[in-house]
Amino acid sequence: MTPENDPKTIPGAQPEIEPTDVLDGEQRSPGRTPPASGCDAAPDQLHICFHCSGELVYPLDWSEEGPRHWRIVLRCPECESRREGVFDQASVERLDDELDRGSSALLGDLRRMTHANMSEEVEFFVRALEADLVTPSDF
Repeated sequence: MTPENDPKTIPGAQPEIEPTDVLDGEQRSPGRTPPASGCDAAPDQLHICFHCSGELVYPLDWSEEGPRHWRIVLRCPECESRREGVFDQASVERLDDELDRGSSALLGDLRRMTHANMSEEVEFFVRALEADLVTPSDF
């Protein structure tokens, strides 16, 4: 899906540059509030989705907007919402910390799963050797 035909886009938190926003295909002026979604996420918690409150939001694109601000396009993989805006350096650093934390958690899970899978393969191979089921033609 390309950004042009993505049905869910909303601006970021900083009012310095007012981006256009789209949600569910309806064009709105930047001053209007998005529809209620039950999300109480603070605007500077960039890793939390404005739409579904999911905590897996990540940047798709970013560029500098001055010495202490960044324009970032964010995407939520849970509800496919997109958010674009200009954010201050502190908010971006908090997002970076959350991304690092999430990456570390994923790598830890990958290591555990890899170890479990390899242990299972070794046990299977040992049982095959013990049952004399492995022959030279298997290699």
